[in-house]
Amino acid sequence: MAMVGAPRIVYVITDAAPPARARPLARLRTALLMLLAALVLLVTAADAYLTARIGVRPLIPAVRRLFALLAAECRTWVTGAAPAQVVDDPDRKVWR
Repeated sequence: MAMVGAPRIVYVITDAAPPARARPLARLRTALLMLLAALVLLVTAADAYLTARIGVRPLIPAVRRLFALLAAECRTWVTGAAPAQVVDDPDRKVWR
């Protein structure tokens, strides 16, 4: 008969590998991503506050559109694609 209040020790035997430790570079990457997210949040808040104080539209959306346009131009230049030309010929029946 077991004693009341006595600690019980249970041993578990398993073939599972011990939990893997996070690599230092993975932890550093996670920390840098969190820092970047906080920085973006602060820059966005500062942009909203400052542009509201001086009475102009926020700058971040305009800068984002500019970078998207530049990225599209760079992609077009790198791939060597020719710019599209619009043909305005309503009498043409077959397009090839």
